[in-house]
Amino acid sequence: MKLLRLAVVFAAALAAPVQLPAAVSDTPGKPAAPVAAKAEAAPKAHATVLVKGYRGTSLTVGGAQLLFLKKGDRVDVLLTFDAKTSGDGKERKEKITATFLQNVVVINMTKPEKVDGVGAVELLLNPVEAQYAALALAQGDIVITVRAPGDTELHPMEMASFRKLIK
Repeated sequence: MKLLRLAVVFAAALAAPVQLPAAVSDTPGKPAAPVAAKAEAAPKAHATVLVKGYRGTSLTVGGAQLLFLKKGDRVDVLLTFDAKTSGDGKERKEKITATFLQNVVVINMTKPEKVDGVGAVELLLNPVEAQYAALALAQGDIVITVRAPGDTELHPMEMASFRKLIK
């Protein structure tokens, strides 16, 4: 149950939009501000460089996840981990998936020679997001999902579990 509470806090803290100065949020290649602040901004080409106050954070992922990924893409990062949950007076162990990073910029990647190999993706993250990314790597399996060009909205996301799926 402690792990589940940690995961909920973890997901909620990172799903909350962070206010960025207008000069940063409207500049290509830099993380976008919350939806309301960027609704009028037209999509621009992405620069793939580090930004003051942000970190280039590398995550190891399966090669298949990197097939269609390129520098400048915006991605979400999901974590699948084992959690102890309780329901009906019973404690259960189950797999949970949580989207813990949304709308982050890919600044670099290393693709393996073979699709079934391991590669790495470097993301532009603020220091808090970088800490959670490191924790996620140690906790479970990471999945990168690519967003469509221009899709920069942040969405509240509930954690997914197989038990919820089959109800």
